[in-house]
Amino acid sequence: MPAKKTAKHALTKKQDSILNGVLRHVLTAAGGFLVSKGAVTDGQLEVAIGAVIAIAGVVWSALAKKKSE
Repeated sequence: MPAKKTAKHALTKKQDSILNGVLRHVLTAAGGFLVSKGAVTDGQLEVAIGAVIAIAGVVWSALAKKKSE
């Protein structure tokens, strides 16, 4: 059985973890700004950040699998 080809620009687990952490912090900072301006409540912020992270994870996974084919 031939070995699978790996994508040229595939992220390592460490890089992936760092990027996910940065994304969460950026979203939290932006959300904090929106809460301080009264645009959203803290509850809405939690739901929105959770949704963005979940969607990003699904898209990221699909792209990674597409590249490895």
